[in-house]
Amino acid sequence: MNQIKTILLTGATSGIGLEMARLLAARGHRLLLASRSADRLEIVADELRRAKAAEVLVCPIDLSSPLAAEQLFAFSEARQLQIDVLINNAGFGILEEHVAINPERLRRMLQLNVIAVAELCQRYGAEMKRRRQGSILNVASTAAFQPTPYFAAYGASKSFVLCFSEALAKELEDYGVSVGCLAPGPTDTAFFDGIDPRRIAGGHFFRKAGRTDPRDVAAAGVELLEHGGMTKVVGLTNQLAILGNRLTPRGVVAAVSKRLIKPKALDTA
Repeated sequence: MNQIKTILLTGATSGIGLEMARLLAARGHRLLLASRSADRLEIVADELRRAKAAEVLVCPIDLSSPLAAEQLFAFSEARQLQIDVLINNAGFGILEEHVAINPERLRRMLQLNVIAVAELCQRYGAEMKRRRQGSILNVASTAAFQPTPYFAAYGASKSFVLCFSEALAKELEDYGVSVGCLAPGPTDTAFFDGIDPRRIAGGHFFRKAGRTDPRDVAAAGVELLEHGGMTKVVGLTNQLAILGNRLTPRGVVAAVSKRLIKPKALDTA
């Protein structure tokens, strides 16, 4: 990725997406940033323009809404933007018993984590295939590699992203289009803002002290884009854990995941 590219980055206003935007802007790429908050998008765009002298366009859009992916594609087409690199970073998770999740919130999570990713890859991937060049980076999670009780639908959505990305990589490799998948573990971002901190206190797997710096995850993602590769798990500890999962019976892996992820009960008295 030595030449200047036009890069579409979703979930760009905080966490991993924001840190990726900073790294890519510093390399001189033109950015199209997509996120829900118009105000936050403008703040980030202004920062990148001032600090990095970058060309930055913004598209406020909620990709957890049906048809939003089509609207984002239409936005870039109307501005005659040739998207050289697509980064599907937007996503969120719900830590709760599956049967207790609000149905609308569940639908929006799956729309964002699964449907929007597939639709954006389809629309922009078709254009890249036609031009016989382009790159796609999808952000999954280490949750993709095993069952995740109390995080069940989120983990399954990231399993979709992982398998989908690896399959798409093989479909498009003969047309000059690369597809990579980034799999970070728990990362210190706003992802956890919606979880009562008392439920993940102490030695919980998602405790704040155990989370990775989003700058390190972003750097791994940009490295994957620049040097190629299909799937990159971030962090040696995560890599070893996933290797161990492959050598362990699935029932045992699920039981261990349950013990690590189950949120603490709160005293409601």
